Amino acid sequence: MWGKRKGGEGAGGTIHPMGIFRKNAENQGESLISGKHRPIYRKWWFWVLATPLILFIALVIYRIPAVAEKERTEQVVAQIHAQKLTINDVNGEHLPPPPDPAQADATIEGIDANANGIRDDVELAIFKKYPNSAKIRAAELQYAKELQTMITLVFNSETWKAAAFQNSRGFACISQTSSRENLKEHLKVVDERVKETHDLVVNTKTRKNAEDSAYSFTTSFGLANKDFCDVTLDEHAS
Repeated sequence: MWGKRKGGEGAGGTIHPMGIFRKNAENQGESLISGKHRPIYRKWWFWVLATPLILFIALVIYRIPAVAEKERTEQVVAQIHAQKLTINDVNGEHLPPPPDPAQADATIEGIDANANGIRDDVELAIFKKYPNSAKIRAAELQYAKELQTMITLVFNSETWKAAAFQNSRGFACISQTSSRENLKEHLKVVDERVKETHDLVVNTKTRKNAEDSAYSFTTSFGLANKDFCDVTLDEHAS
């Protein structure tokens, strides 16, 4: 009925219509595979257009961490330079309560309840030792604030440079708390006050490690040559 062919499909060599349908489908599949209808990404001109865009996107993604660190560095450097001791700090206008010893040394940052950049245990210790000398308190409180900055905010050379500059100011401010009439005695007193402040701030192994880590970013920087003290007291002040 459908016609016959030698060796054809179907009973007795009859060509069945379903066989023709399958054959057409196979031919269409071969047509696709042969490349007559290739996907767009397999065309040469697609990659000519797409490659520059892909490279640009890759470069942007690669640069994101560097840009983020640059912005963070600028923010922290500005923060370091903006932190200044105030006359209220020197006068003890907002002295904090004694911190829980366990919490005070539990982290590098410690406790700073009055948020003046000086750890509460350090601030109270300086007031206890120098209750009658605003000048020494001011210098040591400033230096303590700057040492705290060094162990908590430094993470690269630029932030170290900012912290080291402020540290040099604090050191110089302490040097102004002692008479220079006897230079040997003057240097001895300055060294003692610098050391006692440093020992108050860097008082645990964790904080010492943080300081060592900060100094791994050491680089050159310009020393302050004036305006050493955040709070300038009368030269006759005690």
